[in-house]
Amino acid sequence: MRYTTAVTLVLVGACALPAPLPPEAEFLVSAGDQTYWVRSDNSGLRIRGSPLILARTGGRYYEVYVGAIDRSFPRALFSGERVYRRDLATGDSAVIFDDTAIVAMAADYRRRHPRAPILGPEDDPDDIIEVSAVGETDILNVLGPYVALEHRLSIERGNDPGQDDTTRAVIDLRTGLPVALDSMLRDSTVHEAAGEGGLANRRWRHDGYDVISHYDSTNKANALAMRDRRGREWQLGLVASSYVQIFWLDKPRVDANTRSALARAFNDATTYGQRIQQVSGKKKRVKSPERKAAGRQT
Repeated sequence: MRYTTAVTLVLVGACALPAPLPPEAEFLVSAGDQTYWVRSDNSGLRIRGSPLILARTGGRYYEVYVGAIDRSFPRALFSGERVYRRDLATGDSAVIFDDTAIVAMAADYRRRHPRAPILGPEDDPDDIIEVSAVGETDILNVLGPYVALEHRLSIERGNDPGQDDTTRAVIDLRTGLPVALDSMLRDSTVHEAAGEGGLANRRWRHDGYDVISHYDSTNKANALAMRDRRGREWQLGLVASSYVQIFWLDKPRVDANTRSALARAFNDATTYGQRIQQVSGKKKRVKSPERKAAGRQT
C-alpha cells in the first residue's frame, strides 16, 4: 500500500510540472505560396503566416510574384503573365520570365494592323474576335536561387480548332536565364535550402535546435516541428507543399535593415486580398497589369 501511494504522488507531481519552453529561435519557413515567421523565447512560441513566395540568394531576400500583361486590340486579344523578382531591401523589381509568345504575337498583329487601337483597361473588344491568345504562368516551386515554372498557352482563331501548349522551365533568379534540371540538382545551395533526407522525412540542422518535417499521410501534408538537443519537440503545424525551405534569422542574427524589409514584405503581402498566383478564376480578358495578389505552388 505504501508503494502504491508513493507512485501516485510521483505521477501527480509530474503532471503538475509546467511544459518545457521551446529553445530560443527565429527563422522563416518558406512552403509553397506561404511563408511563416517563427519566433520562440521564454514567453512561448509564436508563428505568423503571409501569402509571400520568398527566395534568398547571395544573402539577399526576394519576393517572387506574377504580373499580368495585356496587349489587346478590338478584334485581337493578347493577355499573358510575367514572373518578377523583387529585392526586399531596395524594392527594385526585375522580370525573370517573360511571356514571349504573347508579346511576339501582339507585336506581329500590330505590324499587320497599324491603325488598330490598343484597348485600355476599361475598353471592351468587338463582338467578332479574329484571334485570342492567353498565356498563364504558374510558380511550381522555389529552391535556393531557382524558380520552377509552368507556362500554358491557349490560342483560338475564328472557327479553327484551338491550339494549346504547356512548357516547364527552371529559371535562375540571379540571371533570369533558364537552367537544366540536373544542373540545379547539383547546386550545393539547393541541398542546403532543402535540408537533409527525402520528401517523407527531412531535417534542417541549426545551432541549438533543428527543424524537422514528417509526411502526414492522414492529412496529406508535411508536419513541421522544432526539436531541441534533448529530443523534445514542439509542433509548428502542417504545410501542403513538399518544397520547404528554412531561412535562419537568429544565428547569425539578421541585420536590422533586412529584418525591416522582411517585416514590410510580410505586411504588404497580407493586403493582396488573396493567395499569390491563385490560378482558379483566371479570365481570358485580363484588364489590369497589377501584380497578381496570389499564387499557387505545387
